[in-house]
Amino acid sequence: MLRALARTAVLPAAYLAYAAHSVGLHERLALAAGPISLEQIPDRAARRHGDRPLFTSATPITWSVPALPATVGATSWSAVLVRDTAGHVAAALRHRLGVGHGDRVAILKANHFDYHLLHLAVVRAGGIACPMNGMFAAEKVGPYLTNVDARVLVTDPATLRRVLSEGGDLGGVASVVLTARRADADAKAKSGGKAGGHTEVSGDDLGRRLQAVHGDAVALHWIEELLATVDGPVDAIARGKQEPLYLVHSSGTTGFPKAVILQNGRQSHAVRGWLSYVHASRHRDRGLFALPNNHQAVILSFNATLLAGISVHWYEGYGREGFNAAEVVRELSTGRYTGFFGFPITYTQLKEQELDPAKLRQMRYWASTADASHEAIIRTFTQFGSAFRRLGLPVAGSVFLDAQGSSEVGTPSVLRYYTTLTRRYQRRIGRLHSTPFGPKVRVTRDGVPVPRETVGRLEVRGRTVFEAYWNNHSLTYKAHRDGWFFTGDVARIGADGHVVQLDREVDVIATRDGDVHSLPIEEVLHHHPAVYDVCVYGARQDDGSQRPAAAVAVRPQWRGSAGALADELNALLDPAARLCRVDILDWAQFPIGVTGKTLKRVFRERTEPVPTAEANRPIVLAQARRPREAEAPAQRPNVTQGAAG
Repeated sequence: MLRALARTAVLPAAYLAYAAHSVGLHERLALAAGPISLEQIPDRAARRHGDRPLFTSATPITWSVPALPATVGATSWSAVLVRDTAGHVAAALRHRLGVGHGDRVAILKANHFDYHLLHLAVVRAGGIACPMNGMFAAEKVGPYLTNVDARVLVTDPATLRRVLSEGGDLGGVASVVLTARRADADAKAKSGGKAGGHTEVSGDDLGRRLQAVHGDAVALHWIEELLATVDGPVDAIARGKQEPLYLVHSSGTTGFPKAVILQNGRQSHAVRGWLSYVHASRHRDRGLFALPNNHQAVILSFNATLLAGISVHWYEGYGREGFNAAEVVRELSTGRYTGFFGFPITYTQLKEQELDPAKLRQMRYWASTADASHEAIIRTFTQFGSAFRRLGLPVAGSVFLDAQGSSEVGTPSVLRYYTTLTRRYQRRIGRLHSTPFGPKVRVTRDGVPVPRETVGRLEVRGRTVFEAYWNNHSLTYKAHRDGWFFTGDVARIGADGHVVQLDREVDVIATRDGDVHSLPIEEVLHHHPAVYDVCVYGARQDDGSQRPAAAVAVRPQWRGSAGALADELNALLDPAARLCRVDILDWAQFPIGVTGKTLKRVFRERTEPVPTAEANRPIVLAQARRPREAEAPAQRPNVTQGAAG
C-alpha cells in the first residue's frame, strides 16, 4: 500500500518540478530568499549575466558615453553595459556637478529606456533619484522641483523647451543636464524640424530661453560633454535599508502630484515579491513593456528583470500619445514575445486591434497594474496564447496578471491571475494575502475593521508600504492611522476572501438615496458593444446631491443615435445606478493624466455651479443639466454628442 501511494505521488511531484523549472521559479525564489539592496543590483546582474543582450529599446538612445563606444546609438543593452553606463554618469554627477549623499536629482524627459540608466546613476552616485513623467504639466514643474529641493535636473531639449515655452520654470535647480548631443540639436534647429508641435531650437537658443527665466542662476550642460571629462565609472555608494533612494510622484488624479519616498529596504522587499509572483524564466521568456519609465511599478520591474536576467523590449509609447497599438501587435506577432506588460490605457487601445491567435500562440502572460482592469478587457486577451499547453495541460489561452496597487504601497495590495477558466469577476481583484511579500489588507470605518461584505476604506500595512510624503507632513499623517495606510480606495471583502474594489473615495457618487460607486457601473457599461471607453462620475444636481453620469467614447464602427445608446446603457443598470446624462465624446477629448488614468474630477467639476455677474446665485453649466424633477431615474438621461471616435 505504501509503495503504491509513493508511486502515485511521484508523477505529480515530478510534474510540479517540471512546471516550476519551466517558469524559472527555482532561480527566482533563490534570488528572493537572498539579500537584496537596490544599489547593488547592477553589479550583481553584471556578474550573473555578463555581456548577454538583456534589454532592447524601440528607438536608439540620443546620447552616449565617449568611453563606451557600444552606447553610440545603442538599442541593445547587456547587464555589463547597463552597469558601466550608470557608473560613468554617476561619476559625472558626483565629480562634475557635486552631487553628494542624499542630494535630489530630478529626471524629466521623453519616455525612453534611458530613464533607467539615469536613475541607476543617481542612486550609484549617492543621491536620491526623482523621476518625473515627461508630460508633467509645465506650471507644476517649478513647484514640484522646489518641493523636493532638486538642485540638478536631467532633461532633453524638447522637454525643456516645452516647459519654458508654456510658462513653466525650474524651481531652485542650479544645473540642467541635457540628454542629447549639442550638434544634433543645432542640426535639427537649422533644418527647421519640429518636436511635439514646437520648432526645434539650437543649444544657444535653449540657453537664452533658460536665462530669460532664471538669469545666470542655472548652468546648462550637455551630458556627453560632462562624460568626456570623467576618468571612468565609479562604484556604488553603499546605502542603508532606511535610506530613501527614490522620490516618485503620484498620478495627480486628485490634484497636485505628491512626492512618495521609496526607501531602499522597502523597495528591495518589493523586488522579492516581484520575483515570486511574475512567473517568467530568463531562459524561455521575453517581455514587451509599454510603460511610463518614471513610475514606481516600472522601476521595480526594471530592477527585478535586471537582477533575474529576464529579456525585455522597452517600447516608448504607452498612453494616448505615442502608443501605436497596431505596431505593438505586429511586434508581438513577429518578435516571439511570451509576455506583455502595460497600464490599462494600453489595453484600451490594444483590444481594438485584430488579434490573430496563430501569431500570438507563443504568449504566456499579459500583465497590468495601477488601476484594476475591467472584465471585458481581460477576457479579450486571455483567449490568446498557450501558457498551459506549454506546460502539458489541455487548457487554452494565457494568463492575465492584474496587480492593483499604488506607489505608496510599493507592491500590489492584492493581485489576481485570470485565465479562460475564470468565471467570477465583478471587481473581485484578488484575495487577501495574494501578494507574496506584500502587505496585510483590511477594510475599515473610522479605523475599525468591518465585517465581510461591508463597504469601507481599504487600508494596508506591511514592509513595502511607504512611510511618508516628501515635505508634506499633513498629508502623511492624514494617510496613516495607527500604522495603516489608507489607499484611497473604497472596497469590501467578500465572503470568499476576495477584495471587491468599488471606487476611489473621492469619486464616490453621493446621491440623495445614498452612495453609488462608479467602478461597478463602468464594469457593466464596458460590455456594451458600442463602448470603446467610458468614465462614470458624479454630476452635481440642483439640490446639491449627485447622480451618476457617463462620458462615453464609442467605437468607430458604431452607428446609432446618442439617445438610443443612452437608453441601452441604462437598460443594463440597476435603477440606483442609472445615468442622468450621457456625453458621447471623441476619446481624444477625455482628460487623461500622465499615467494614463482618466481624470474623473475634470468631468465632475464641469457640473459644479459657477458664479455669474448677473445674479447672486450659482447656475449650473448647460452641459450638466439634469432631467426634470418629475422624471424618474429610469427615464431617458440628458444626452450630448461630440465627435464620436
